[in-house]
Amino acid sequence: MILNAANPYRPGAGRVPPELAGRSAVMSEYESLLSTVTRDQMGDRPWIISGLRGVGKTVLLNQCSREASAAGWVTIKIEASGSHSLGSQLANETYVALRKVAKLPEKVRKSFREAFSVFKAFQINIDPAGAYSFGFDVQAASGQADSGQLATDLAELLQSLGEGARAAGIGVLIAIDELQEADRDDLMALNVALHQLGQDPQPVPVIFIGAGLPSLPAVMADASSYAERMYLYRSLGLLDPEATTDALVTPARREGVTWGEDALEQVLAVSQGYPYFIQACGKHVWDVAASRTINAEDARLGIARAREEVDAGLYMARWERATNNQQEFMKAMAADNDEPSMVSELATRLGKPQTTLSMPRRTLIQAGLVYSPRRGQLAFTVPGMADFINRVLG
Repeated sequence: MILNAANPYRPGAGRVPPELAGRSAVMSEYESLLSTVTRDQMGDRPWIISGLRGVGKTVLLNQCSREASAAGWVTIKIEASGSHSLGSQLANETYVALRKVAKLPEKVRKSFREAFSVFKAFQINIDPAGAYSFGFDVQAASGQADSGQLATDLAELLQSLGEGARAAGIGVLIAIDELQEADRDDLMALNVALHQLGQDPQPVPVIFIGAGLPSLPAVMADASSYAERMYLYRSLGLLDPEATTDALVTPARREGVTWGEDALEQVLAVSQGYPYFIQACGKHVWDVAASRTINAEDARLGIARAREEVDAGLYMARWERATNNQQEFMKAMAADNDEPSMVSELATRLGKPQTTLSMPRRTLIQAGLVYSPRRGQLAFTVPGMADFINRVLG
């Protein structure tokens, strides 16, 4: 380990890397939006951020939430789940956000007086048994957010929150991760609510950002056909060599450590721009390095350790979640490496009629192991999964 220098690399799900390399364009656009909404007190089109597992969607969403919170905004962030309704999750996290508002100075709290009442009506309908206390009496609004229709009630809740934020001179950020996991009816309601919110001549200062797999834009459009025109879509891909270099070199430089050219080239070659693996390589190379110049041998040893960790954790864990039939299906997909596989070709490889593949295809998609980039195609949701299957499992 490099003497007296803390390891700056941070592999892991959703952990913020020391350098948000390759994402400056998206973050600059978001920061500009944040500034515009704060200044003009008007909302903008909602965002959808999509990408494969481990490319930094959650990191980006967390960074957006932190910046909104630092600006004094009301920030509501959830992770969608098929086992919980979107309405109940939003109710829980909106309550958390409003509890923070309740502790702010009286002037700000007064701006949200109506929002507290509308939230109470929304909450009673979503979770009648829930114990939501703000430390003062709140009467449920009558005729707002109490229709029992999620689309209508959510639109009225967001409108009320936005009006309170406008009066307080701030904004509201709604951020939902893993949005493709939400129930289709809930997604339809979300689309309708955001669509209604955006039709106001003076939209309230509410920003919505949803994040999920590359299939998310199609999932949203399937729930409501106009969704393809309603959202601003941003896709996160693998990092190019310049961004990968930045992700490795910049954090090290801050600690007075340099990467040798040969060492850097090794990580560039094996990581293939995959942000999750880049951070794992950085961490393990750092741990084995003995001087403030990282050399080729450090890289070789660190990459081997990183590969072992990622194989045993990320890839093997996903493989073992699959049934025997699903594993057979994924082995057939691995013949295409990380390129999309044609379902018709998979049927030929497996020696089965194409009609018999619908069940394993559906269950693999539901398990989040594969997705459909286009009709008749399937691809792995994690970069490098095909390489792992071919290299380790044969």
